Amino acid sequence: MLRIIGRDIFEGKPADEFKVVLHDLGHGQKEASISRSIWWEHTGTMSDAAYAEYLAQVSACSMVGREEKDLANAERSARRAKTKVRRICKTLGVDALLTLTYRENMQDLTDCKRHLKEFVRRVRKLVPGFAYVAAFERQKRGAWHVHLAIHALPFMLPWAGVKVRSYSVIRAVWRSVVGELGGNIDQARKKRHSRKSPAQMASYISKYILKAFMDGEDHSNRYSSSSYDMPPAVRMRFMHASLADLIGLVYDELSPDSSTVVRPWLSDFKDRFFLISEPAPPVKNAV
Repeated sequence: MLRIIGRDIFEGKPADEFKVVLHDLGHGQKEASISRSIWWEHTGTMSDAAYAEYLAQVSACSMVGREEKDLANAERSARRAKTKVRRICKTLGVDALLTLTYRENMQDLTDCKRHLKEFVRRVRKLVPGFAYVAAFERQKRGAWHVHLAIHALPFMLPWAGVKVRSYSVIRAVWRSVVGELGGNIDQARKKRHSRKSPAQMASYISKYILKAFMDGEDHSNRYSSSSYDMPPAVRMRFMHASLADLIGLVYDELSPDSSTVVRPWLSDFKDRFFLISEPAPPVKNAV
């Protein structure tokens, strides 16, 4: 692995050091990553002739590989956005899904976002503290619809002075916002499907970020959320430690007992490790 800065040549070598990052996102949702550091060693300085040749190669490659570079940059940005959405879902502790749709073929994303903002404003009058993470997706016909990860709504909500099923209330609110465009909602109503963990909601919502990238659209415009206060990460460096020992350390930190579900990932080169944990779902009584 080489890196050139000015005329100086640096060679990257795996270091005897690991970086560990711990995220406690609340609601029992935790993440940890371990990555081996790279040390850059100065190995030489290019001569005038070598530097001129290097600049010529860079110029030629920049003309030919601009699309590939832009694609790689977009992929990295999409992954960062997906990570951010995942962590927002966990920080907010969302555990239910709501989808907002249009009857008409509404293809203006700006209007869709404006409708969502007004929808949230009206819902908060009925459900104080209503929190959400929203992803915008196009249907095959081109119309936008909105997937929201939210806190599970109460069974009944006030409407016109009486208590009404929340499904009917939320649908009425959405229809009052979109007017003649016509609106409907989709909400998991069967008990066994209606509640998910924040990690499951995070996985569901964040996939639309990569879908936007695959569709060639600006993924950064494809999600929004209510305000959140994400706890800062804890960052540590370990010298002369083995990856196995550090994996044991983060397992102990993220999975203190058998009531925790963990999901690990190890890179093919065994230089990066990722672990997420969450509380195990409650055990249902046998019927």
